[in-house]
Amino acid sequence: MNIGIFGGAFNPVHNGHIALAKHYIRSLDLDKLILIPTAVPPHKSGDDLVDGAHRVAMLRLATADIDCCQVSTIELERKGKSYSYDTICQLKKVYPTDKIFMIIGSDQYFYFQNWYRADDILDMVTVVTAAREDNEYADLIEYRALQPNMKNSIVSNFDVLQVSSTQIRKRIAAGESIENLVPRSVNEYIKEHGLYV
Repeated sequence: MNIGIFGGAFNPVHNGHIALAKHYIRSLDLDKLILIPTAVPPHKSGDDLVDGAHRVAMLRLATADIDCCQVSTIELERKGKSYSYDTICQLKKVYPTDKIFMIIGSDQYFYFQNWYRADDILDMVTVVTAAREDNEYADLIEYRALQPNMKNSIVSNFDVLQVSSTQIRKRIAAGESIENLVPRSVNEYIKEHGLYV
């Protein structure tokens, strides 16, 4: 099987995440895409993270109509900082012979060499990213060419959806609409639970 793993804070999940998920399911011919909300991201403070149970619930709502998606609480259950290496080691025990693609944001791709046990991660999975901004694709390709251990990583190019969780949280705090930025079910969940206000 081809299995994708897509980790992140998902704070909250938004239409950009869903567009990425659908793109990778098609382009990588994925049999399963596992979305993994982080407990405490190693590169961020985590101070503005809503409870993991809320982020899991929103992810499940957002992906309810995407058959091969599943939401994993593997990092939330492990507690502490969420290192991708530890997560991949756990998943390799479950999927020892399957091909695993690890989807990361373009911002993290440029920073990947500084990740905990980056070379070991590259031995176990194929790292995949996509341009987040309109002119970023060329920079990603150039960066990959300069990093010998990243030569097997995949840089995808497709229409970029300009939306971020930070932008959404700011709009909510300012009392502005996020109607076109998140799935309707997620918008309703955020309102119902009074998140990010």
